[in-house]
Amino acid sequence: MERENPDGSKTHLTMPPNHPKIKASTLRTICTQAGISRDDFIKAYEKT
Repeated sequence: MERENPDGSKTHLTMPPNHPKIKASTLRTICTQAGISRDDFIKAYEKT
């Protein structure tokens, strides 16, 4: 996963692998770094 920065560069985002559960605070940080709102995340999650 990567985030596109305002200057056009890209930053790779770290995702915790092989964990059946992710702490809410960790998921919130990942979404914040990726620029994904809580509602957008939930909508995408529900599609899986």
